[in-house]
Amino acid sequence: MLEQQIYAYFKKHPKKRFSLREVVRGLRLDKDEAKEALDLLVAEGKVLEPRRKLYHLPEAEARKGFEGRLQGHPAGFGFVIPTNPDLPDLYIPKGHLNGAWHGDLVRAEPRPPGRDGKPWGVVAEVLERVHHQMVGRLYFKQGFAWLKPDEARLPALKLKPEGLEGLESGARLVVRVVFPAGRKGAEPYGEVSAYLGQGEGPEVESEAIIAKYELRSVFPPEALAEAERVAHLDAKELKRRVDFRNLRVFTIDGADAKDFDDAIHIERLPHGNYRVGVHIADVSYYVREFSPLDHEAYARATSVYLPGRVLPMLPEQLSNGICSLKPYEDRLVLSVLVELTPKGRVKSYRFAEGVIRSVARLTYTEVEAFAEALEAPETAPGTVPPDWSPELKADLELLLKLTHTLKERRLEQGALDFRFTEVKVEVDEEGDLHLIPQKEPRARSLIEELMLLANRVVAKHLAEQQIPTLFRVHEDPSQEAYNKLVAALGRLGYNLPGGELSPKALQSILRKAEGRPEEAVVSTLLLRSLRLARYAAENLGHFGLAAEHYLHFTSPIRRYPDLVVHRVLRAMMHRKVSQARKEDWIERFPKIAQHASERERAAENAERELTKYYQCLWAERHRGEIYRGTVSGVTGFGVFVSLDNGVEGMIRLGALQDDHYHYYEELLALEGLRTKRRIRIGDEMEVKIEGANPSARQIDFVPTERFYQDQSQAAQVLPGKKRRKKKSGKGAKPTKTQTEASAQEKRTRKVVATEPKSPAPHARARSRRVVGPPDERKGFNKPVKVKAQKIYFGAWGGETNTPAQEIPKVQKKRRKRR
Repeated sequence: MLEQQIYAYFKKHPKKRFSLREVVRGLRLDKDEAKEALDLLVAEGKVLEPRRKLYHLPEAEARKGFEGRLQGHPAGFGFVIPTNPDLPDLYIPKGHLNGAWHGDLVRAEPRPPGRDGKPWGVVAEVLERVHHQMVGRLYFKQGFAWLKPDEARLPALKLKPEGLEGLESGARLVVRVVFPAGRKGAEPYGEVSAYLGQGEGPEVESEAIIAKYELRSVFPPEALAEAERVAHLDAKELKRRVDFRNLRVFTIDGADAKDFDDAIHIERLPHGNYRVGVHIADVSYYVREFSPLDHEAYARATSVYLPGRVLPMLPEQLSNGICSLKPYEDRLVLSVLVELTPKGRVKSYRFAEGVIRSVARLTYTEVEAFAEALEAPETAPGTVPPDWSPELKADLELLLKLTHTLKERRLEQGALDFRFTEVKVEVDEEGDLHLIPQKEPRARSLIEELMLLANRVVAKHLAEQQIPTLFRVHEDPSQEAYNKLVAALGRLGYNLPGGELSPKALQSILRKAEGRPEEAVVSTLLLRSLRLARYAAENLGHFGLAAEHYLHFTSPIRRYPDLVVHRVLRAMMHRKVSQARKEDWIERFPKIAQHASERERAAENAERELTKYYQCLWAERHRGEIYRGTVSGVTGFGVFVSLDNGVEGMIRLGALQDDHYHYYEELLALEGLRTKRRIRIGDEMEVKIEGANPSARQIDFVPTERFYQDQSQAAQVLPGKKRRKKKSGKGAKPTKTQTEASAQEKRTRKVVATEPKSPAPHARARSRRVVGPPDERKGFNKPVKVKAQKIYFGAWGGETNTPAQEIPKVQKKRRKRR
């Protein structure tokens, strides 16, 4: 056939583009017949027609550039973060986003550097839209209704009038975003899907954040019906399972916890070793694959713990009911039984489908008090519940010692141990905010080590058996991050042992910095150099834990990947892992991993944002009060200070009135230009709450007089040579030049900086052009100045000044030839 002849001709030159004339001449065909055959090939997708009468194979379409996520900025520019972690980020100037929004998956193409020599690029194509729903405030302009998104990095969106009847400006709305297809240049628009309320308030803000991050707050009827039907114990299933009800199994959780998905026990073995049991709620028995419950659990992917509200992954009948390992009740579990030596070495392990009956429900506070009493019996308060049996106390004492050994062994292998205090946010029935620092290190470490042990054992076994599953991976830092880290640590006097990046090398750096003034700076530098952990269908290892094999197995009530791992492990135990099933898992698991990682990030961001909102409410009620805090972040526009209760606010650069401060990124510090005083992460600082803006998630701090007094005292003992004043003679008076310089210095001291000042250019230095397209040769506008007013908690807010008028060119003088 003619189509096959033409297609074979194209295959001989797969990268070439052919015009209709070239095809006719090359194959000596009739023009009309060739055109008809090519149209058929185009309709079948075998050949592409980018322009009229121009044809090529799909593989000839060279896709320039790379794929990545666009990270937008309120000022209109952005950066594309490549999907390939080895590629650097690419700056996209304003006007070259090609309709892409913050968060979209795009294809970016680099462009030759401009006169400033800096790389830049353009968005060539939007591959995937992320924002199909937006939350914001209603306003009216030029006869149209518009939505101002809560996310400052998204553009304003024009709204259809349907659903706006009776609404006033400022109403909080949920809007469905419509991106017109097929019409080039057509602007997206919004359709109102929900009205959240007028103005602000905790309830409105909670609903807005739930909608913003597309969280699910209501279970569908079919999922609830199934949960009601399966939430009971089957007597036959109890008899089939291994009976652990004669063991002292107990749980340790927070005082307000309701879903207990892990229980533990310990036994002494005759030859001196120990058997530790980690018993996890067998959610996979109740949530069958591809059922309505499973579809809803997959869509949620994780439980979300917002201040004052929980959005569980599973309905309450399961999460707080039949799957929760409540004391004195029979519960189905999937157990990992590990034999350990007194030095923490794993001798053997086995898995079992079991049934337990917890003998006690302990809290972190109780276990921590018990641990303190063991260390210092004469000083520790007697807060341990009196109904604890002597056997339970003996088990706890043994577990505390054994898990301490496990942790020491894990750290010796190179696992990273960052010491950051976690703060829990609670909202009572009256809406009052309570910020509770989590200070139970021994109790929490006990549970954490046992959960890590179970996760590693399951991961190692499935990997060795070559059974597909979902791993929790943490990849090595990129080469760029490594280079920055080495340079920054070098300035602080630290060198990586062996000159290479490894968990053990970073752990040694943390230990060297422990107790030193720069400890917080070193910890922050190391943390910034690491990638984010994620789920993956490949076993890529876990850098932070220095683990070759790692996954999540211990929380199937609140994490969907754990539920997937349970199903894989159960299939293996029942010998039902066929080759067809493996291939099915290999095909499906990458998508599940990506979805679970994305929903995990959304849940974390939602929790963090609502927590900041409540922190702002707390700061409003305590305006004018003075607190002691610690510098938690330093930037070129101010200093972040964290109070003991976890509230974090910002001291703007303009509020530091004793000097002009310059930001040194490599040191994560501000330094006074005149006094050379430094403010860096970890410094203690006394601050006063100046104000708060809950809608913008901003808290303003100002230093107290004590801060300036401390600084002045520190300045008196600063090492260094004192500057001597030069005199032209004994008792000589200052010259006119010296007097003017002194007056100028006094005037300079009175100026309060509102943004970081750039150093003065050299007298002969020429101004360099702003990053942008290099083809604009005839003239240019001054770069848009973005004044960083407030950038708290990672959210920018700024002012954009109008571009200045075009600067006339200055004709250069030509040197005369001699």
